[in-house]
Amino acid sequence: MQPEKPGDDKLIDWLVTLSKTNGINSVQHGVRLAVIGELLVSVLRHLPDSMRANVIASFRDRVEDLMSLADDKILPEQYHSALLTEVNRYLNALR
Repeated sequence: MQPEKPGDDKLIDWLVTLSKTNGINSVQHGVRLAVIGELLVSVLRHLPDSMRANVIASFRDRVEDLMSLADDKILPEQYHSALLTEVNRYLNALR
């Protein structure tokens, strides 16, 4: 005897539940990232000028390494745009 397969209504209910859960998780993740970002900007603005140049150089090197990882894969323009937006956000906070 084979187990009963769920009907279309049950599958739709599962998809709706999955979509709602995914949406809530995405919003929560976004909020966490926003808070972390604001914390980082606040910390960066309080660094002494003598440290900022070293942080900028190190940050640029690390971003170059990060960007080189994406060279081997085709990623959507939204990835590159978001990456550069965030990089510029922190570089501006260091100025």
